[in-house]
Amino acid sequence: MAVFLLRFFAFRFHESPKFLMYRGKDEAAITVLQKVSQFNKRQCTLSLETLQSLTGDDGSMGSGVGILGGGKGQRKRSMVEKVKMELGRYKALFSNFTMARLTLLVWFTYMCDFWGFTLAGAFTPIILAKKNASDSTLDIYDTYRSYVYIYLPGILGVVLGVLGYDLPRVGRKWTMVFSSAMMAMSLFLFATVNNQASNIGLSILEYFFQSMFNAVLYGWTPEAFPSYIRGTACGFASFFGRLFSIVAPLAAQTLLPDIPTDDIPWQEYAKLLYLGGGVAFGATVFTAFLPTSKMNNMETM
Repeated sequence: MAVFLLRFFAFRFHESPKFLMYRGKDEAAITVLQKVSQFNKRQCTLSLETLQSLTGDDGSMGSGVGILGGGKGQRKRSMVEKVKMELGRYKALFSNFTMARLTLLVWFTYMCDFWGFTLAGAFTPIILAKKNASDSTLDIYDTYRSYVYIYLPGILGVVLGVLGYDLPRVGRKWTMVFSSAMMAMSLFLFATVNNQASNIGLSILEYFFQSMFNAVLYGWTPEAFPSYIRGTACGFASFFGRLFSIVAPLAAQTLLPDIPTDDIPWQEYAKLLYLGGGVAFGATVFTAFLPTSKMNNMETM
C-alpha cells in the first residue's frame, strides 16, 4: 500500500512526449515538456504552433512515410483501421534481420532470467530451512536472519548495475553478461555446499547479481526499441518472462521424489538449482549475442 501511495502521490510521472506526439496529442506533449523544463528551472520556448509547423502527420523523419499511422491522422481512422494499425506493431518487431534478432534475443533473455530467479526464489528458502534443520545448533530464527542477510545486499547490486550502465568498454551489454553469468554460477555453487557461512554467502551472491542483472535489463529494454513499438516489445518480453516464471516451479516440482515433503532431503531440492542455474546461464549467452548497436539509446533502426 505504501508503494502504491508513493507511486501516485509522491512520484508524479509524465508520459513520453514522443509517444504523445505519435498519438496525435501535440498539446499534451508540449505540456509535458513545459513541466519538465519547469522542474529543471529552465524555460521551454517550444510552442504548439512551432511544433505543428515543423512536423506533420508523417513525423519529422523526412521520409514522407508515416510511422504505423502516427500523428493526428489516426484519430480519424475507423476501428478496423486502428486494429490493423496496432497489429502492424507486431510485424514491425520482425521488419528486418537486426530487429528480428534483437526481438528474439530479448525474449529468450527474459525467459531464461525469469526461469532462473523464480526457481531460486521458490526453492532457496526451502533448502536453507532443510540445511539448517540438519544442524542442531541452528533454529528458525537463524533461517529468517539469513533471509535478511541475503536480500539486503541486493540494493547494492542495483546500484552497481546502474554504475556499470554507462561505464566505458563495459556498458549495458557486458554488465548483463557478467552479472547473469555470476548469478548462474552462484546457483551451481550453492547446490554443492552445506555450511552456514557458504549457504548465506552464496545466497547473497545469487541475489546480488540477480538484482544487478535485472536493474540493467529492465532499464535497457525500452531503450533498445523505437518509441512507436516500445510498449509492444516490452510487453511481449514481460509476458514471456512471466509465463516461464509460472512454468519453472511446476516443471521443477516433477523432478522431486514422490514422497512426503518433510522426508525429501535438501540434496534433492538442490538439484533443482542446477536446473535454474543452467537456464539462467542461457541469459548470459543471449545477452552476449545482442547487437552492439542496440546497446545504446536508439530511436531509429
